[in-house]
Amino acid sequence: MNNTYLSINSDFTRSTIRSWWRDLSENRGDRADLRRCHDLTEVFFCPSFHRLYLSLLTEGKVKREALALVTVALAHVKEDISGVTFAQQMGEYRNGQTPQISKMRFRKLVRCESYPELFLPVTRVIRMMDGVVNIDDLVKKLYFWNEKSRKEMTFEYFEKVLQSEGSQGGKKNE
Repeated sequence: MNNTYLSINSDFTRSTIRSWWRDLSENRGDRADLRRCHDLTEVFFCPSFHRLYLSLLTEGKVKREALALVTVALAHVKEDISGVTFAQQMGEYRNGQTPQISKMRFRKLVRCESYPELFLPVTRVIRMMDGVVNIDDLVKKLYFWNEKSRKEMTFEYFEKVLQSEGSQGGKKNE
């Protein structure tokens, strides 16, 4: 086993995770098992988690809780998009009215400080976004969930919200 830590941005890691995610869509039983999990401990009992975990070990040490969160989040993803970050997607306006994810829900998400605490909010957000997310950005942000990534997401989200409000002539007072 490699003594270095896994580089989540390496081509090998990204292609391994994408391949694993595509296999999930073909193996609906594995996807269902992950989607039924209520916490990270339950994810550790899913064979599909261990398949991904073992395939990534050749590249370095893997943060188990982080990978468990990534796997359960990806089980809720139906479609991968590019060109926009996960946080920007949340800030995009739906039907020209409100952000896809409300400011309050976004705030609750970024206030989570640990992987177990993040489990429920992130799966809810992905479902609210109809399972359409940028997989590479989602994986990177969740795997390295820390103060820096939360701040980065906050700036991305609010920049998108303010752009959308600006394109509508400013926010309306209610």
